[in-house]
Amino acid sequence: MTKCNSNSTLINSSDKLPNEDLVNPIVTRQELERFKEIARTDYGAELTDEQALEQATALVIFFETAIKRSLETKKRINNNE
Repeated sequence: MTKCNSNSTLINSSDKLPNEDLVNPIVTRQELERFKEIARTDYGAELTDEQALEQATALVIFFETAIKRSLETKKRINNNE
C-alpha cells in the first residue's frame, strides 16, 4: 500500500488507477503517462502507475515547496528595503 502525501489517499498496490483525466489533485493521467515515458526513455526505468504517481507527486511537491520558500525569501528582502 502506498500513501500519497498530497491528498492522503491510500492506494493498494493491487488496485488499478482510474483512467480518468485526473489521477489525483496534483497529477493528471496525461502527465502521469508523460512522466512514465520520460523515465523509460531517459533512464531505462519501467514504472508502474503506482510508482510513477508516487514519484511524480513527490517531485511536484518538492518544486512547489522550493518555489514557495524562494518567494517568501524575496518578499522578506523586499519588505526590509
